[in-house]
This record gives sequence, structure tokens and C-alpha cells, in this order.
Amino acid sequence: MDIPHEPVRPALPAVRRVSAFAPLGWCLHALTDLQRAWLPALFYGVAFVVMGFLLFGLFARSPVMVMTLSAAFLLLGPFLAAGLYAIARDLERTGTASLRVSLTAWRGNVQSVTLFAALLAIMTFIWFRVSLLVFALFATGPLPTLDSLLTQMFAPADATLLVLWFGIGLAFAALVFVVSVVSIPMMIDREIDAFSAMLVSLRAVRANLPAMLVWAALLAGLALAGFASGTLGLAVTMPIAGLASWHAYRDMVSS
Repeated sequence: MDIPHEPVRPALPAVRRVSAFAPLGWCLHALTDLQRAWLPALFYGVAFVVMGFLLFGLFARSPVMVMTLSAAFLLLGPFLAAGLYAIARDLERTGTASLRVSLTAWRGNVQSVTLFAALLAIMTFIWFRVSLLVFALFATGPLPTLDSLLTQMFAPADATLLVLWFGIGLAFAALVFVVSVVSIPMMIDREIDAFSAMLVSLRAVRANLPAMLVWAALLAGLALAGFASGTLGLAVTMPIAGLASWHAYRDMVSS
């Protein structure tokens, strides 16, 4: 009599340890990639700029919405940069990159990428609702404007509100970072399901905490530099972040 066997689950990719300063090397590799494939990479950069202009243009009279959606924009960043991962991958494999190929990079593992994107969208929606709820419950006067945000953050009346808002936003960002730092590049590179990719990402973060702190700071700095320039800087900073993320994946996860 045949005995049914449970299907054997493929072993997860091994995680490598990297130095605390490895993220600097990833950014240098990204600059090289940007020089080699500047046209397709800047296509994505310009797309980020356009999204930034729409964000600030549509909600110019509502700084709360601008701040909330800006944070949501960053939470979705790992998925929005999928084409940039494909550009870095193709440069590594063939020495050339195509915008057309990068636009359909997700099709090689469509089910996993779609599921992961849905999870990111759910987390972003939860952040959106929680953010507005915090402002509704804790605002003691006129809501802060973008120009006065840093000043009012230290004012007694609004300090609790803004510190709480930033604290919750940081928690959401940390969660997304931990589960996505190598997830989407991995799903574009190989056949792996979304939950396994997130588990590998978690292991990579746990094995490389010093490097991940540096990497998170660099990503935040790139995003802030892009927004501080009126979103024009996103044309360069976001491609650097996306291309460097591919090299982070290749450095920390075995082939």
C-alpha cells in the first residue's frame, strides 16, 4: 500500500553576515548602475517626482494629508521600486538593462509579488487610518503646517501629538523595513513565495543589525533629501535607493 507523503518544502536561502559599512558599498554600486543605465533608472525617478508633485499639489491645503500620504508613499516604496531591482539584476547578469523588461519584472513571480503588494497596501491603509485618528484625538488647536512642523513639534501644545504620530509612523516603517528589505528583489530573482521571502528578510535583518541600522538611516536620508528638494531630488535619490536595495539582497542572501 502506498503511503502518502507530505510535499517537501524547499529549504530557504541562507543568509550571510555583512559588515556595518556594507550599505555604503551598496550605494556606490547603485551609482555605478545609475551611470550604466541612467535612462531606464531615471524613468522611475521621474515617476516618483510626478507622484510627489501630485501629492503636494492635491493636498497643499491639508498638511496632515500631505504628511500622512508621504509616509504611506515610503511604506509602499519597496514595491514601487520593483523595476529598479530588475534593472540592477539585468546589469549584473548581462551588462545591459531595458526599461521594457523592467516594467514587467513582477511577471516572473506574479502570485508572490501580488500577495506581498497586497500586504503592503493593507499596512499602508492601516497607517493611513491610524494617522488620521491620532490627529483627530490629540490635536489641541490648529493642525501644524508643513512650514511650522519642526517648530511646533517642540511646542508644549502639540508635542504629544507629533511625537506620538512620528513614533507610530516609525513603528510602521520598521515593520515594513524588516519584512521587505530583501523580499521583493528575492521574489523577482527566484521562485519563492511571499511569506518565505519575508522570513528570509527577517533573518537577514536579525543577522545584520548594525548594517541594517546604517541601511535604514541611508534610506531615510535619501527619502528626506528627495522631499526636501520639493520632490525634484526623488528623480535621483529613489533610483539610488532601489538599485542599492538589489545589491543589499545579493550581498546578504546566498544564490
